[in-house]
Amino acid sequence: MAEYSDIASFEMLFKKHYKFLVLVAFQLTKDEGASEDLVQDFFINFWNRRNEVVIQTSFQSFATRAVKNLSLTHIKKQPLSVELNEQTPLENFQTDYLEEEEAIQLKESTDEKVLSLVNLLPEERKKVFLQYVVDGLSYADIARVNNISINTVKTQMKRAYAFLKAKASEDPLSVIFIAILLGKGKI
Repeated sequence: MAEYSDIASFEMLFKKHYKFLVLVAFQLTKDEGASEDLVQDFFINFWNRRNEVVIQTSFQSFATRAVKNLSLTHIKKQPLSVELNEQTPLENFQTDYLEEEEAIQLKESTDEKVLSLVNLLPEERKKVFLQYVVDGLSYADIARVNNISINTVKTQMKRAYAFLKAKASEDPLSVIFIAILLGKGKI
C-alpha cells in the first residue's frame, strides 16, 4: 500500500476513519474501551503490514470488515455472563468524541509529545533511532554509516525503545504513534 507508506498519510487515514471504526466495533462489542483497543490494534497491524496488504475495495470497506472480524473474535473470547443491560447506549458513546477542532489540537500536542520524547534521547541514540525509524535504514546500514558494530545499533535501539515505552503517555493517539515506532523493529 504505497499510498499509506509515510506517517503523514497514515495519520490522515487514522484521523479520517478512527471514530467510524470505533462505532463499528462498539455496535458489536457494546464495550467502549474494547472497541477503541480493537481499532487501535487494527491500525497498528495495518501499519506494520502496509507494504503487504492489497486492498481490492475502498479502505473504509476493508477496515470495516477487518474491525468487524476483530470484534467478533473479541466477543467469542469473552465470558458468557456479560450483563447486556449495563452497557453504554450508542447515543451517549457517539457524543463522547472530540469535536474536530479539539482533535486537531490533540494531534498537535501528540506530535509535540512524541518529538519531545525523541529529543530527550542522548544524541547518538537519537541519531541511530531516527536513522532506523525515519530514514528506514537497516541495522547493518546504520552500523556501516556510523562506523559502529551492529550490536551497538541493537543496544542503542533497545534502550531507545525502553525509554519510549516508559515515557509514552496514556493519550490514545500518542500510544498509537509510539506503538507504530516500537512495532517497526521487533527487537
